[in-house]
Amino acid sequence: MKGFRILIIEDDHMIGDLLQKIVQREGYEAIWKTDGKDMMALIQQVDLVIMDIMLPGEDGYQLSKNIKRLGLNIPIIFLSARNDIESKLEGLMVGEDYLTKPFDPRELLLRMQKMLAQQYGTLTQIQHLLIDGERRQVFHHSIHDEIALTAIERKIFFYLFDNRDRVLTKEHFFDYLWPLDERNHNILNVHIKKIRTKLQDPAGIIVQNIYGEGYRLNTYNRK
Repeated sequence: MKGFRILIIEDDHMIGDLLQKIVQREGYEAIWKTDGKDMMALIQQVDLVIMDIMLPGEDGYQLSKNIKRLGLNIPIIFLSARNDIESKLEGLMVGEDYLTKPFDPRELLLRMQKMLAQQYGTLTQIQHLLIDGERRQVFHHSIHDEIALTAIERKIFFYLFDNRDRVLTKEHFFDYLWPLDERNHNILNVHIKKIRTKLQDPAGIIVQNIYGEGYRLNTYNRK
């Protein structure tokens, strides 16, 4: 579940700093703002928002409405000192979850994890990549940075991904992807090179060439 970008909007510097440290310690990327002035420029780059209600300028309810008005399906957790039922109900109407202050970091992290899993599915992180095996999508760092693969590049990558940490020979790829009359021993090399460029993996650390054998997708660094 790591690799997601979390936007924190909290004007209390002590709480904001604490939230940022909690989120970063768990392995997420955290962006902390004390108000919503620059939020709309950032919102398409983040995966989840943790937001106070009582903020300078527009309050959290209005900021949430602004996000939803853009048609962005980004989950919002309100974190507020307001513990009356009316505030909670309004928060749950315009956001996805509501947690009152003071809060237990373990509860906040669990709610975040469940919400991210529900919203984006189970993702696999390999170095700087996030990979959605079900939807056959690959992302740089965040689910808002999808890598544009061609149809054949996607088939090659996910054939490697489905067999990760296992060496696949050229014959494996040919049998899986190409009819006999379309096989060319250079064609696979060309596609692998293009995939590595798009993955920002020029040295072949993730998609590794095993000399004399084939290719392997590594889930951890190998020498």
